[in-house]
This record gives sequence, structure tokens and C-alpha cells, in this order.
Amino acid sequence: MRTLLAPQVPWKALLAVLSLSFALASPAQAQTASKAQTKAKARKAKAKAKAKPQEKAPPQEAKSQEPEKAPAQEPAKVQAAEKAPEAEKTPEAEKAPAPQKAPPSQKAPPKTAAPQKTPASQKVAGPDKEPVPDRPLSVVQAEERAQAKSRMRVGVGLDLFTEKSHLSGAQSINASRTDESFDYSSHTFLAATLSLSIPAPIFSDRARLGGAVRLFGNYSAGGDRSFGFGLLNQAFVTGEYGLPVADRLEVMFGGRVGMSLLLPGRDFNREVDRLQIQGVDVWSVPRVGWLAGLSAGARRQMNEHIHLRADLSVQLDKTYLFATSQEIEGLQFRKSWSTNALRLGFTLGAEFSL
Repeated sequence: MRTLLAPQVPWKALLAVLSLSFALASPAQAQTASKAQTKAKARKAKAKAKAKPQEKAPPQEAKSQEPEKAPAQEPAKVQAAEKAPEAEKTPEAEKAPAPQKAPPSQKAPPKTAAPQKTPASQKVAGPDKEPVPDRPLSVVQAEERAQAKSRMRVGVGLDLFTEKSHLSGAQSINASRTDESFDYSSHTFLAATLSLSIPAPIFSDRARLGGAVRLFGNYSAGGDRSFGFGLLNQAFVTGEYGLPVADRLEVMFGGRVGMSLLLPGRDFNREVDRLQIQGVDVWSVPRVGWLAGLSAGARRQMNEHIHLRADLSVQLDKTYLFATSQEIEGLQFRKSWSTNALRLGFTLGAEFSL
């Protein structure tokens, strides 16, 4: 037994010395660690004072930059010293909290759409109508004129005319010939015209086609010889071209061609009756002829439906009165009459758009 106890005593003494040495070394190590932590705090305070607010490192980076000098097996005092810097940083983080973002489930309230204003270029025509654009006055006037030009028009006019006419006539029985020609002018100077016109297929905005009727009434020769012919009427087609020169005003150039119709009356009718009594084959029917003329004038639009116009015209017409040749009781009878007239006229009239 003594041989076994002798070696145990030195081992116990050795363990006691080692535990005493560890106990004496731990306070010294704790003091060294606390000094290192104090120096680290001072360095961090200086770095924070120099750094800008936006350049502060996030909390996670700051933790990563802390010196890892503490040993793996440190006492509770060293662990408390390491937690102290983190406690100091907490108030700073609370002072400058990061901007909170709205959770994805919460959406921003929709903006109230501003009431749409009616454009200045439009005017509301009524509750049940579409907005009417506020167009310039010149455009509206141009459209009104275009619409007026595209419509059918009925016209009336009063003609003042003068003429230089000649009746070419002769009567012959066998070799005997009698000249019955004479110059004359119209006994009257007024005539009335009724017209109708539509836009022409070509240049419809400026050109128009139509027809007209002119009534002379009782047409008779005046001057050195008085002779009544009867009722003279004329029917002709017209074409005209308008050239705008000012607002609502245009210059007109036109032409006409047609036929004349004479209903025998007065002196002419008595001549027909005399020939019929003598056995000449002449009829009491209307006499026909032809006419052609040119005109120039001006037309002004008073409103959407009414136009006033004035025209100067020159016209040439010819009417056939007699043209007979026959044998009567062995005698050769011939008679020919025709009138040639050159008329100058001035017409004042109005046109009404339908």
C-alpha cells in the first residue's frame, strides 16, 4: 500500500499548482482583452466622426468588421464586454430608421381622373347631337358658297333691249317680182326671262348649264314702217362660267343657242289670211327660227338662297315667215319672208337656290 500512495502525492500537488496558475492567468487575460476593446471603440468613434451620413456601414457589415480577438473559451466578463458596443449602436439605429416600404398587398389609391374638357375647337350643338367644330368664319362662308353653287337655281330677269332688224321679203308672179323688204326696230324695249340652271359636270364649282325662256309679247316693227308680227317667244340653252373676283362676287361669261317661235298675229296674220283667200297654200301655224348669243356680267350672293346678277348680252336671231312656191291657175307664184335681228340687251335678275 505504501508503494501505491507515494506516487499519488506528487500528482495531486501538480494538479493544485496548475489550477492555481490558471486562476492567476485569467484576470491578466481579461484585463488585456478589455484594453483591446477600449482601443477598438476609440478607433470606431473617430471613423464615425469622419464618415458622412450616407456612408455609414449597415449593422451587419459593422459586426463583420469587429476584431475577433477574444479566444474561443472566454469568461463571462469578456462576453459582456463584447456585447457593450452592440448596445451602444442600437440607439443610433433607432435615431435613423430605414424608410419603410409599403407592403405589396397595399396599393396606392387610384388617382381621380380629371374631367375632360371640351376642346376649344368644338362646340356642343345639343344634348342629342355630336359636337360641332368651331371653324373659322371664312371656312364656313366657303362651305356655304360651295353648297349654294351645287344646287339647282331658278332665275327671273327683266331685259331692256334695243335692236337693229331687217325683214327680207319678195313676192313674184311669173316674171314679175315685188320687193317687200324693210328695216325696222322693235316697237317695245322690254322682255322677261325665266331660267333654270344646274352645276356642270366639269368645273361644277364655277360652271353651270341650264335653259331659259324669253317672252317678248306682241312683237312689232317701229320706225318708218309699222308692222305687227304677233307673239314672239324664245327658248334656248345656256352655259356660263363664273370667275370669283371678291367676297361673294363673281364675273360671269356665258353663251346661248336656241330657237325662236312666232305666233302669227295682227298685220302678219292678215297677210296670211289674204294669201289663203287667193289660193296660196300657207298655214296659220307658228313660225320658227334660230338664235345664238354671248353674255357677260356679274353675280353677287346675297345669302345662301338668293343671288343677284346683271348681264350684258348680244344676240343674233333669224325667223322664217314665208317660203312657198307653187303654180296657181297656170301662174308661178313665189313668196319668201324672213327677219334678221341683232339685239343688244341689259338684264337685271335674281336666282333662287332650291
